[in-house]
Amino acid sequence: MKIIRSEFEFSKWFKKNFRKLGYDKIIRGDKGKFPDYIMLKKGKETRVELETLSSHFILHKHDPKKIDEVVCIEEDIKLNVPVIKVKGLKYKSRIVRISFTVDQETKNLLEVLVKKGNYRNKSHVIENAIKQMKEKI
Repeated sequence: MKIIRSEFEFSKWFKKNFRKLGYDKIIRGDKGKFPDYIMLKKGKETRVELETLSSHFILHKHDPKKIDEVVCIEEDIKLNVPVIKVKGLKYKSRIVRISFTVDQETKNLLEVLVKKGNYRNKSHVIENAIKQMKEKI
């Protein structure tokens, strides 16, 4: 079983293995646009979105009317669009999603730190703070 750790790795795998999933040709490859791919399948143009987990389709707020199929490694939720679950792959993320609750003042401070441009997002601020605390242990 092949381990996939990111959507980037999954996209690389898909480019090499799309025929195994019933596609004939890549019309438009992954260019960072939605949908990820425009494929030729049985003579028809097919809009395909790749997701490591099917739930990421909802998390990323994709419009189900603008795709024909979702190709995923794990179908952790049912979608109202056709889903192709890839066999022989296992998704094991490099990162783990956690959530936390903060007071309004902390939320505002996180937003200021992100706006100043030193951090990609709020999670990056928290990650950096934890690393700094770890150095003091």
